[in-house]
Amino acid sequence: MAIGASFAGAPSMVSTAGGGFALMVEGVSLAAMTETPLVVVVGQRPAPATGLPTRTEQADLEFVIHAGHGEFPRAVFAPGSIEQCFHLTRKAFELAERAQGPAFVLTDHFIADSMRTIEPLDVESLEAVGAPHEGISVEEPYRRYRLTPGGVSPRLLPGRTKHLVVADSDEHDEFGHITEDLSLRKLMVEKRLAKGAILREACVPPEYAGDERPDVLLVAWGSTRGSALEAAAVLRERGVRSAVLHFAQVWPIVPEQFVERLRGAREVVCVESNATGQFARLLRRETGVEIARRVLRYDGLAITPEYILRGLGVAGRY
Repeated sequence: MAIGASFAGAPSMVSTAGGGFALMVEGVSLAAMTETPLVVVVGQRPAPATGLPTRTEQADLEFVIHAGHGEFPRAVFAPGSIEQCFHLTRKAFELAERAQGPAFVLTDHFIADSMRTIEPLDVESLEAVGAPHEGISVEEPYRRYRLTPGGVSPRLLPGRTKHLVVADSDEHDEFGHITEDLSLRKLMVEKRLAKGAILREACVPPEYAGDERPDVLLVAWGSTRGSALEAAAVLRERGVRSAVLHFAQVWPIVPEQFVERLRGAREVVCVESNATGQFARLLRRETGVEIARRVLRYDGLAITPEYILRGLGVAGRY
């Protein structure tokens, strides 16, 4: 339904948890093949299957990054605060429209079920995220999937202009009609992948807070942000040089934005709510930096500052 609404011009979003996303994940590839903007919010909770449906976890990272059959670009955001939930969801809509494909907001039960007091969000100064309008100029005859250097083709809405808008879930030619031309297939794959450059250029760099060249660098993503910042502050009060590197975007990641931070710390510790250190594995794959020490939680409860400190072997309460 969301893909159809987006195809007709309405910026569209689906919110679900890991189980619901698993049921409908084929649609992600449909959005990619038809080059239709789509935003999906996945609120993680413990799995497999129904797991602990009223508890929290961060175990769907690798699933969301790789969800869908075939190869195509996507952006995955992981907000660490209510304010980031608002702004990054809006950014997901913007990038979905610009790159004409799927974008994700990866939250979890903890952040989705929290109540916070925040400053009012300024929405009046923000421009609406809109779909193409009738006045867009296109070459004739109109080719929905025209091959372009950057991979983005002119997108018209069906029934809004004199042009015929065709979509096909099979591989297609520039007009949108099914094709088995294998040389054209190669060009279309490369066209879709080229849009990944848009996502990389717009990648949100990780937030760094704390001492330069710390003794302990806590690497966190998503909802563990607040607890990691508080744990690092406690360490500094106890005379330990510490800092936090928090990722509010987990895909794509651009190593040039942060790899020197990892190499500049005496010890790096990855903090995440899963049993296998999924983000630490992702960082190793993309940067070559191995984060051997990890503070992991997967009993369904949220990571707290005290839990992090205990995992670091810091004695006593704070």
